Amino acid sequence: MIVSFDRLPEQLVPGFKGGDGVVSVRAYDDDMGRILQLTVPVGGSIGPHTHTDNCEVMCIVSGTGLCHDDGTEVTLTPGMWHYCPQGHSHSVRNTGEEPLVIRAVLPKGR
Repeated sequence: MIVSFDRLPEQLVPGFKGGDGVVSVRAYDDDMGRILQLTVPVGGSIGPHTHTDNCEVMCIVSGTGLCHDDGTEVTLTPGMWHYCPQGHSHSVRNTGEEPLVIRAVLPKGR
């Protein structure tokens, strides 16, 4: 199966997970999980949140940012992968000069 983000409807979410700005979300959902493309505007963020029922795997497609991962700050650049295990917390802020594009997979909790 191919997930084509440009064919999925765009949802504009102000304050995504309590963050700043309006994040563009394109998502595919089924019984096994969720596949997302998130576009975080310049200066925007995905607010801090804990993955209580699942984990998250994110790939940085374009742009740069900072991830706060359980209190540790990590610079995000294109091609990087970030893993947030179940029970852990993270947030992301776009610190670059262009939109930060992230593709993420969230399996359903067990």
